[in-house]
Amino acid sequence: MIEKESWRMTDLSQKLHGIIVPLVTPFTADGRVDEKSLRALANHVVDGGVNGIFVMGTTGEFQYLPFEQQRLAIGTVADEVGDRTLVVAGVTGKSVEETIRNVTVIASLSTPPDALVVAPLCYHSNRNLPQHMERLSRFSNLPVLLYNNLGIVMRRWKHKNMLPELVGRMTSLSNIVGIKDSSGNPDYFTRVLKYKSPAFRVFQGEEKLILPALQHGAAGAVPSMGNILPGLCAGLYDAYTKENTKQAEAYQRSINQINAIYPDGSSIPLILKLHLKRKGIIANPISNSSFKGDTNRIISLLESKIGELEQKGALPA
Repeated sequence: MIEKESWRMTDLSQKLHGIIVPLVTPFTADGRVDEKSLRALANHVVDGGVNGIFVMGTTGEFQYLPFEQQRLAIGTVADEVGDRTLVVAGVTGKSVEETIRNVTVIASLSTPPDALVVAPLCYHSNRNLPQHMERLSRFSNLPVLLYNNLGIVMRRWKHKNMLPELVGRMTSLSNIVGIKDSSGNPDYFTRVLKYKSPAFRVFQGEEKLILPALQHGAAGAVPSMGNILPGLCAGLYDAYTKENTKQAEAYQRSINQINAIYPDGSSIPLILKLHLKRKGIIANPISNSSFKGDTNRIISLLESKIGELEQKGALPA
């Protein structure tokens, strides 16, 4: 393992904050990663002023892709973005062995990401979790962010959040640098937030709670809305850092109004892709999302709401 004072950790600590967008993964008609569309999407998000990109999270539908396609997506984004913004990459597998393989391979890419993201409760229990993460850290010098998300914990007997006290213990591991919490539970988030430090950053994964999280000391947020409205998400963070509370609150209200249009969490990748296709940013809206509702109606509502907010000046220019 490496020390937190090493050059890599020091460099990351200067970047690890603000809005990190969990990218959707554009697919070709045969279900493979569409590299051209993925590069266009990465540039669209970076140009929106965000602080980072998260490749192969749940918004990116990593759980449906074979590892070779995950590796392709991560390598493509890291190559396209270069040093323009932070790139973090999900490496969670279906088992300890798969995750170790993923960590080893992704860390050895010619252009590796700045950090890795692991959702250990997908394949491990809370029991002995710090020991597992300490073992995992032996396979790469890349910094690691923890990922807490009940939505991808499939085994019912493990269907729970990471215990906050275990999160606290893992902050002492040399390469564990933060956590993204997508529980949507403010009480849980507050319990995890007490372990924040310059060496351990806490990120909010629930869009409706971005500003409250920042106000309570979070380092930033990981909003999927950043795929279609990166400037809005970045604008909220910028307004907060500049102590423009009125503007930050206005942007949070805009985010909440758009967020309310989504029927449920599982529909988000598809809805985002449909909008991105209509904007000409990606070529195909294919998604593994299981949403069976009226997508035309949802997209119409989404675009009407965005247009309404633009007319009111409730979105960044």
